[in-house]
Amino acid sequence: MLGLIRLFTDSAGQVVLPTRQDIADITDLRFETISRIIKTLERTKVLLPIKVEGVHATRSFRVDLAATA
Repeated sequence: MLGLIRLFTDSAGQVVLPTRQDIADITDLRFETISRIIKTLERTKVLLPIKVEGVHATRSFRVDLAATA
């Protein structure tokens, strides 16, 4: 999952993730599993929710991959 997040992260460290269902389809995991993973990444501060104009609030994040170390 972190590899997928790295692919979508821009040079400013921001990411707009595909829908959870799209991620589930890409990774061959269940929607519920993807939701749990994203929530865990939010709790551990790897994904920090941000507001991006025109993007649903649950899909926009600032990424701190250093928090995974």
